[in-house]
Amino acid sequence: MDDKKLRWIYLFTLSIIWGSSFILIKKALVGLTPIQVGAFRILFTTVFLLLIGFRSFSKIKKRHWYYLTLNALVGSFFPVFLFAYAIEKIDSSITAVLNSLTPFVSFP
Repeated sequence: MDDKKLRWIYLFTLSIIWGSSFILIKKALVGLTPIQVGAFRILFTTVFLLLIGFRSFSKIKKRHWYYLTLNALVGSFFPVFLFAYAIEKIDSSITAVLNSLTPFVSFP
């Protein structure tokens, strides 16, 4: 398969995963609390990122860990829990639009 078609497949797969996550959060909130949903999302993300990036940890310089931690907290950790609380009160499509704005709060 050529590179251009593979890019479209990646984009389509990513859009399905990204878009379905808010519907799945809404469904998960039927039986779980927002804290539990957020914790499961963080846990699954941590396991996945550790599997694919464990070898790269040693390449990160000590002075960059502060910024990486701050970026992880503001850009990923807190939004996961806040979006779980938000989906309880508002429509999941509005939450998806708000989530698309998350990169704007990430640090360069």
